[in-house]
Amino acid sequence: MHIDGRAVKSCTVLVGQANGANVTTIEGISKGDELHPMQSAFRDNHGLQCGYCTPGMIMSAIDIVNRYAASSTRTPSGTKLEGNICRCTGYHNIVKSVLDAAGRMQVSQAAE
Repeated sequence: MHIDGRAVKSCTVLVGQANGANVTTIEGISKGDELHPMQSAFRDNHGLQCGYCTPGMIMSAIDIVNRYAASSTRTPSGTKLEGNICRCTGYHNIVKSVLDAAGRMQVSQAAE
């Protein structure tokens, strides 16, 4: 989940820490029926595995891409997803999805 636009591990956040903050979960990133670019990239690049890790991967990846867009580094690294464990060993397609979404998100942000 995101608290004030930054990815956090929901299992380590106490409810009091989120008091007054802007909290976004995986359910809140799409616009109606239109998926977020990261969700679309995961779908298109087979980054979706069993579903257990997917929400955390997507929310972390959005934060990573947003931070890299604001820095001098142009491409996010798959190593930044550390701490998100995929038991299905789908990391190749997950990283591929994040890199694809980075381009989609830059296009989407430029259009806004």
